[in-house]
Parts: sequence; C-alpha cells; structure tokens
Amino acid sequence: MKKNVRYILLTWILIGIFVFASGCDLWIKTNDGKVDLNWYMKLTYEENGTDKNYTVEDGEEIAAVALEKDYSEDFGIIVDKEAFINIDTVVNEIDERFYWDKKENKVLFTNAVQVYETNVGENVIYGAQSENTGYAISLVENGKCYVNLKFVARFVDIDYRVTEHKTGVPYIINVNYDSGQKAYMNTTKDIEMRTKGNYQNLIVTQLKKGTKVAIIETGKNWNKVKTEEGYIGYIPVKRLEDKKTETVKRKNDDSQYTHILSKTRISLAWNQIYAQSGNDNIDDLLKNTKGINVLSPTWFSLTDKNGNLSTLADLNYVEKAHKKGIQVWALVNDFTDKKLTKTVLTSTGLRHKLVNNIMYFLNSYELDGVNIDFEYVTEEIADSYLQFLRELSIQCRNEKKVLSIDNYAPSQWSGYYDRKQQMKLADYIIIMNYDQHTGGSKEAGSVSSLPWAEQSIKDTIHETGDAGRIINGMPFYTRIWKETPEADADGSGVYIEDSVDGNYYLSSEAVGMKTAEKAYKDAGVKPALDSQTGQNFVTYSKGKSTYMIWLEDSTSVRARLELMERYQLAGAAYWALGQDKDSIWKDIASYFE
Repeated sequence: MKKNVRYILLTWILIGIFVFASGCDLWIKTNDGKVDLNWYMKLTYEENGTDKNYTVEDGEEIAAVALEKDYSEDFGIIVDKEAFINIDTVVNEIDERFYWDKKENKVLFTNAVQVYETNVGENVIYGAQSENTGYAISLVENGKCYVNLKFVARFVDIDYRVTEHKTGVPYIINVNYDSGQKAYMNTTKDIEMRTKGNYQNLIVTQLKKGTKVAIIETGKNWNKVKTEEGYIGYIPVKRLEDKKTETVKRKNDDSQYTHILSKTRISLAWNQIYAQSGNDNIDDLLKNTKGINVLSPTWFSLTDKNGNLSTLADLNYVEKAHKKGIQVWALVNDFTDKKLTKTVLTSTGLRHKLVNNIMYFLNSYELDGVNIDFEYVTEEIADSYLQFLRELSIQCRNEKKVLSIDNYAPSQWSGYYDRKQQMKLADYIIIMNYDQHTGGSKEAGSVSSLPWAEQSIKDTIHETGDAGRIINGMPFYTRIWKETPEADADGSGVYIEDSVDGNYYLSSEAVGMKTAEKAYKDAGVKPALDSQTGQNFVTYSKGKSTYMIWLEDSTSVRARLELMERYQLAGAAYWALGQDKDSIWKDIASYFE
C-alpha cells in the first residue's frame, strides 16, 4: 500500500513538472479553429448578410495589405508579380504627396523641387526628363487607382515583401514605412498566432520556433505582433524571448523644403481693392499707420474655367510700397464661383495654368510674394487644393517669392484643409482669426472674442507644430447688432424663438472702428470691459430695438498682440486697412520696433 502511494505521489510530481514546463497550457481550453483569412485580412465584403470575396480582372490576384499595425481596409493587387496598392492607402499611410487626377487619369508625385507626372497604365515618368521605368506604374480597377510599390519606393524610403498565396492563404503585401524605435522578439516554441489575445479566439497561422516578429502592441499576457510574411495577430507573452530594439531611420527630403522668412516679425495689412482706382488711395491709407512691413492688396481672382485670373494690379502701387520699405504679397482668391474652384483644382492641366498665371503676375509686377485666400475648398477637393499648393510652392521657391496661405480658425469642419501639410509647403500660414459670429449667426456676439482667438492660435500650433511661421489675423471691423421684438420688426434679419423674453429678429452690420465709435457716442453711452470676451462692450436702445457692439479698439488690439508675444508667433495681420482708427497704430508699432 505504501509503495502504491509513493508511485501516485511520484506520478503527480512528474505531471506537475511537465505542466509547469509547458506554461500550464494543458489546463487552458483552446480553440483549434482557423480563421477565414480572406475575412480576417479584409478581403471580403458583406452583401445581403453574406460575406463575399472581392474579385479582380483575369490575370490579376487579390492581395491583403499588411500595414505597420493592421491590415488595410483597401486590398492590393498582384499583376505579373508586381505589387499594387490603393492610392488612398499610399496617401493616408505612407506619403500624402502622391495624387490621382481622376479627370485626366494621371498619377503624380510632387516633392519640394519637381512634379513627376505619369499616365495611368503607362510606364513613363514625365519630369525634367522623361524616363521609361519598364513596369506599369499604376492601374485603375472598379473606379479605384492602384499604384505600383516600385514607383512609391522610388520616392519614399519603404520596404515591402510579397508572400505568395497558397491553399487557404491569400497573397500578402507586407509594407514597412515608419521610422523610430521598433522592438523585435523570437518565438520560444511552435505556437499559434490568434486573432485576439485569448486562447478561445481563432488561429491566424502556425509559427515555428525561432520566428522573428515585430512587436506592435504589448499586453500583460499577449502581444500583438507582425511577421516578416505579413501575418498580424496575437502571441502569448511567455512564448516570446530575446527582445531587441532597433532604431529605424528612414530617409526623407524634408531639408529640401526651404522657406523664405523675414528676420523681423511680419506686420501685414490687407488692403481691400474693389476697382483699379482703389490703388490710388494707398498714400492716404498709409499716412497715419505705423509698423506695417507687408501689404496684401486683394488684386487677383480666379475668374474662369481655364485657370485665368482677373487683375486689379498696379505697378505704381508696388513701387510706392517698396519706397516705404514695405513688401507686397498680393492676394489671390477663389470667390467667383464654388464650381469654378472645383473645376480648376481637380484638373492637372488647369492647375498648371493657374500656377503659371500666378507666377506671371508675381514677376510682372515685381511682387515679393503671394497670399492665397481660397475659401471655396470643400472636403471633396481638399486633396486637389493641397496639390495646387504643392505645385505653386515649387515655383515660389524657385523664384524666391514668399508663399502665405490664409486659413479659417480651426474647427471641426475645417480640419480637411490640413494645416500641417500647408506648413511644410508655405513660408507662412495666416489664421483668419475672426468671424466667430457672422451676419447669419443666431446670437449676437463678438467677431473674435479673446478666449476664442487664443484657442484658435493654440489649435493651429498644435496642428502645425511651428508657431514661428504662424501669423495671427485680427479684425479691424466689428458688428453692430440689432435685436427687435417680433411685433415691432420689419421681418429683416434672423428670426429667433425665445420662450422666455419673446421672439425677435436679429440683424447686424459689419463696420469699421470709427463707425462703431460714432454709433455709441451718438447714443450717449460709454464702453465697459466685458470680462468674458476681453473686449469693451456697449449696449443701448433706439425705439423698440436693442443695439450691442463688441468693440475693436486699442484694448482689443493690444490684447491680440499680447497673444502674438505669448505664443511667439511670426507676426500679425489686419483685416483691413481703412477700417482702423489712427490711435491704434502707436500700439501696433510698439510690438514691431
């Protein structure tokens, strides 16, 4: 009996040792099922509740695209052993400077010095010199453009590998493009990679002992990893060893994006010109100003579908400004027609004409720079707008002309303007830090309260990462708000329903500093500081209407210039000459001495 007990104890000890050595896997309920890799690698779509595989033309093969951390939502294509991936994937994940012109069926790559142009389906790159690559650069499939990774790798430092398909396993294109610290480990034994960090999840693939994997995410018990073949999934932490960290340094051409910068802060005044005769007023407008070193007259407008510009330019104006030591960055706008903006920007040929026309005027009128004020850019054509800026920036860089770009104050809806990319291309970005409240607003308020303006600056710095090339645009205008009870109103303005005080109509008029001052003085009231907006405020009544003005004056001007100082911005810009009071220029000049 004692001998049997000893045998039983010895057996349990041996089992315990075996279980400990195996990491207790014997006691874990595991799922032996294998995942459908087409579904897992995002090569299927759902139709009427059923998963279906994407298909391509004969002679082509579907491929999963393994990005740095996950599989792309857009599949790749293998043609004659060449790997093609969706251009949206290239732009969003690898390099945003690739561009597909859907109208002219071209694929472009634009760096700091050159536009490389190709026709879809062809082998030739058109640049300073034409070059036959010997391979198809791009193709279009089901209305989507796919780019050969050989073409991408020509301009961007990436590496990629194609894993051949086999039964139950699709082609996999594994692409690596990120720089920075990367950790790698090896598997300690033959092990299953799973779809999630749990033994109950399905198996992605079997990995042999010693398989090298890149660590994507670390966890307490499971790590998310990627193999060199492009399999992405989860491995138990205890089944990984020999962690090594490598610094991946990929080449870039950032140093080629040079910028023309002033040695002193920019003090820019926009000069709104309505007719050619408006140029004759420049001496009177500047007579009592101080501290201005740049003028931006509103001279050029996109005027037709051929990329032509209307012009109010005047060489005499430029000569007068230069004699005063003031640079001229003429403004180009797209205010003619929203459809016109889309037509021109989405066509490579028309963009080239527009850029050439801008450069022609910059040189013909001896201008120091250009100020781009395109406000009809929708999210649909945002990529085309950026391509326009890329192409224009090359010419400005070559001709030593300053490129400045006007932007709305950051908001949820204007993020597609992509200020980070603009900052790479432009010498200066200008925040149009006004129109917080407009003529169509449903409440009266400041055109640019100080807290709102400061947040715009902070958001722009956060997005661009370079406060030293941001110019804060500030208003010289305000609005006189008029609130009239419904019963006494003439029906003009915005109708406001107010269950507490009664319904009313709200209207406003944009006015300069002098007009606003005259209005409240005529009403016999004095301004008081509004702590919420940081501005002087007045309110008064006329008849049945109540009037309100958040003033632009020396108080608000100094406060905005203090923001420039606090955030170490490149300067300030003022909308617009003629809306100012003489008294503010002493305040402005003190910040630009």
